[in-house]
Amino acid sequence: MELWHKRMGHPSMKVTQLIPGANKHENGSEFNKACEICFRAKQTRENFPLSEQNASSIFEMVHSDLWGPYRIPSTCGAYYFLTIVDDYSRAVWIYLLMDKREVSQTLKDYFSLIERQFHKKIKIFKM
Repeated sequence: MELWHKRMGHPSMKVTQLIPGANKHENGSEFNKACEICFRAKQTRENFPLSEQNASSIFEMVHSDLWGPYRIPSTCGAYYFLTIVDDYSRAVWIYLLMDKREVSQTLKDYFSLIERQFHKKIKIFKM
């Protein structure tokens, strides 16, 4: 029973009270006492504040994030991932990079792509 508890979690006290004898282990200890995982799972957070800046057209505001190095390379050998999101359309571009020194050229290429393909210029770029 203990193995199931650690892998799957456990039912609430309200549910276990419906089953006769389910609230006690064979050794007499409480079965459904509060645990650290339950406490963390039930924690809530405050809502994010509404943004004062919202894009009203595509490529007015673009967000970017670089993460890595990842401990295991992708199938193409990339350790870093550059994610770019258009605030208005929520369109996403993901670039896999071998080294973070590639970010500068990748961003230049992305800006050129937007100008060529969409005939737009990015007004606000957030990294």
